Amino acid sequence: MRKLIIGAVTAVALLGAPAAAGAAAAPGPTPITDPLGSGSPNGSITLPAGSSCAFAVDIAVVTNKEIQDVTTLADGSTVTKISGTLVLNFKNHTTGKTIKEDVSGSATRTLSSDLSSGTFQGQGPNWLAFGPHGQANTGEPGLVFIRGRVTVKFAIVKQVFTIQKFSLSGSQQNGCTLLS
Repeated sequence: MRKLIIGAVTAVALLGAPAAAGAAAAPGPTPITDPLGSGSPNGSITLPAGSSCAFAVDIAVVTNKEIQDVTTLADGSTVTKISGTLVLNFKNHTTGKTIKEDVSGSATRTLSSDLSSGTFQGQGPNWLAFGPHGQANTGEPGLVFIRGRVTVKFAIVKQVFTIQKFSLSGSQQNGCTLLS
């Protein structure tokens, strides 16, 4: 999964199943069959009302041709490089208003060996969802579509994200406003 949903759902669901400690990553790029972390191939997810936007947001895969290359470093950290095409539909669950977004920008996610901290770096079109705490910490809207370079450094305590740093060099659109 390429995108980072901060504080909207649990960290494990967002970050995918990390390699077990000491386990070797598969050599070379592999297809991403569950880009939203839904638990089923190309499945959809719903961000509950109040978690990112005032209304529930249904997110569904339109096109998924993403690949990932996972590397486990000597210190046990896991680096996942993601590229390829990902197009998603975002739907206001209340009104039915839907927008289609190409979020195919490349991304690199680094997770510490104990899963307590990490960094998400994206380039190009990507999307992020911030829960109430993430919105308060960053001033960002709950759902944002970005173009450019973004970096999010975070800590994870009891499967809850705490944003340590957020930076964006580029442009963004408030997804909640677009779906209103």
